[in-house]
Amino acid sequence: MRLVIGLMGRIGSGKTAVSEHLQENYGAREHRFSQILMDILDRLNLPHERANLQKLGKSLRAELGADVIVNAFKHDLEKDTKELLIVDGIRYENEVNMLKEKNCVLIFVTASPEVRYERAVKRGEKGEAKITFEQFLESEKAETEKHIEAIKESADYTIDNSGTLDELQGKVDKIIKGLKK
Repeated sequence: MRLVIGLMGRIGSGKTAVSEHLQENYGAREHRFSQILMDILDRLNLPHERANLQKLGKSLRAELGADVIVNAFKHDLEKDTKELLIVDGIRYENEVNMLKEKNCVLIFVTASPEVRYERAVKRGEKGEAKITFEQFLESEKAETEKHIEAIKESADYTIDNSGTLDELQGKVDKIIKGLKK
């Protein structure tokens, strides 16, 4: 039976850690909504900074319709024959709706703003290495981030990732075990 797991959560909450655990321990393959945007940025020779991803996504949705990225992503998902898929980077209600149509299990990963800021700075990707805590909090007001609390209600499971990596992985394993029954 094919299982699609969608990961939702704010920046630095631990979505990537969940995805990596599922890939390494369950043979899952990851798909990211942002990959479509990164592919375009690559073609334009622009860096994968969060601001570029946000501007590009907003522009595409404004000019070509709210579902333009969802439709492209849906096609990619349908082509993949892997038994366990992970969808990372869910941010909008139309993305949630498409995944629910595909019987996707949605997991919301959460942690305190302080913990998430620490993680974001430590990993230093997408231009985050040198931001202040205030800038980090401000970035969560961006168009791409402000819908996350609204879609949280769609989650089938919520994982608090304020603890250790081992604790997070244990919570993920418990969910997977329950889904395989």
